[in-house]
Amino acid sequence: MIRCRLTLALASLVLAACSGGSSGAHTPLSERYPIDGHFDLAQFTGVQQQQLDFRDAFGTGNIVKSTTARWVVESDDRDFYFAIEWTDDTLNSFDPNVSVDDFDGILLAFDNDHNGVLDENEDARRLLMTDFGSIYSDVHADSVPQADADVTGDGLGRMTYAAGTQTYQAEFLIPRTADGAGEDGLLGATTRWKFDLFDHVQFLLPRPSGNETSLAGAPGAEVGHDASAWPLLPDTASGSYAHPAFPAHLGGLIAFISDHENPLGDIYTFDPATGAITRVTNSALFKDCVSLSHDRTRIAFHGAPSATDLANYEIYRVDVGGANLVQLTNDAPILSGHPGWSPDDSEIVYASFLGGGIASLVRIDATDGTQLAILSPPGANENDPDWTPDGRIVFKTDRWSTYPELRIGVMDADGTNVVQLTSLSGTSDHDPTAIAGTCVFERFMSATDYSTDPFALYSSWNIVEAQLDGSSEHTLVSDGWVNWLPVHDPSGKYIAHLKTVGYTDLRLMTRDGRDLGRLLPDQTQIRYFDWK
Repeated sequence: MIRCRLTLALASLVLAACSGGSSGAHTPLSERYPIDGHFDLAQFTGVQQQQLDFRDAFGTGNIVKSTTARWVVESDDRDFYFAIEWTDDTLNSFDPNVSVDDFDGILLAFDNDHNGVLDENEDARRLLMTDFGSIYSDVHADSVPQADADVTGDGLGRMTYAAGTQTYQAEFLIPRTADGAGEDGLLGATTRWKFDLFDHVQFLLPRPSGNETSLAGAPGAEVGHDASAWPLLPDTASGSYAHPAFPAHLGGLIAFISDHENPLGDIYTFDPATGAITRVTNSALFKDCVSLSHDRTRIAFHGAPSATDLANYEIYRVDVGGANLVQLTNDAPILSGHPGWSPDDSEIVYASFLGGGIASLVRIDATDGTQLAILSPPGANENDPDWTPDGRIVFKTDRWSTYPELRIGVMDADGTNVVQLTSLSGTSDHDPTAIAGTCVFERFMSATDYSTDPFALYSSWNIVEAQLDGSSEHTLVSDGWVNWLPVHDPSGKYIAHLKTVGYTDLRLMTRDGRDLGRLLPDQTQIRYFDWK
């Protein structure tokens, strides 16, 4: 189960139709630059260069090394794009599984209120280098560094290191407007900004140490720092941009889990037509893997006293209004999870670890939890079940591969007539959902076990569509980020999915994979969702 952890240019005529703009509109920055930490500054105009000195004591001590930094800033009517490269003779990166210590990084800070001082809660974005990739954070200047993350994440950022040239590259795509919590402020031609570069930062010594330099003179992003000498943003946006049009009349209901009010997570509903968010649960029960009934009256999920209490994962059901919380299974110490409603809402299929370390698919009565059938053959490791509109079940399995590689299959509700849908070696497929004729799922682009591979949080998870007859598949999203849990909207015209980039938000895209924007506003602490 993938839980709470990670080609697509259209023809110009289609692009214009989707955007509602003219053929003369500019391509927006969000579609021009993939934010993968790789770029060629020779392709840009207005590149600037500066020789900088790293000083110890976080920029206030002695010179320890020098660097050459080159950077460029571009803008459109929605975003600013920042690209910077600098030389560094050593790569310092940490293992996030061990400790956050001894790393290089970069901070992008803004004086949003234009008063010449970096005030409490003004906007900043941060990249830290790890052994597996960079970590991006949407943060703000804060007198309490441990609490500096924005409630609502925004923007993108990634950095890479080329050992052959001893060069770092970093990219940022930052929205002009504030997030829903008002933590970012507005960006424009009157906004002062700067980059700080960090080298060999160590927190676990008796005293924190690190080297730092800044494009704006004196380094530091502490509250009260003088920002009057920082440069102004070069705001060069002009003309119109071919942004995709967000659909105006989305239907159905979205159920999702967020931990923004409860660390254990609570269930909420979102009405796309009205924008109303309603809290469904408020309990001391860890919740995950929500599944909304087709009549949109009940929500199934798996729960436990805590996220790590695997022996007590059980299947629960609750009304969308929050009443009638019912525990449907009592399988402890066997882990049970990932429920899905049958098309007529009379049954639920879920994954139960009946075989100890491997999961089997089980059907139960949705009213009282009575077991109806075990669908998986002995020895098969199968999980992530969901129903097709015609009453079959899509799932992931190792029937046709060697674990941890997993494939997608579909079978009748009694476990017969199994069809293999995917077969790409060196990958694992997860979380299939289906409409008539097709299913969509996420693919981890590695043959390793995602649950134990640290790269899984920093490497590509693609969104893929496959035909339910097993005839073909094609990739919809392959942008290098962690894209997961794709679900069609009730009309079948669009696909929603989760994207994890340092925060997790719910995105909407066309059936062809073109990103339309954030579907669930001001919510980026999302663990799971369903849409019926």
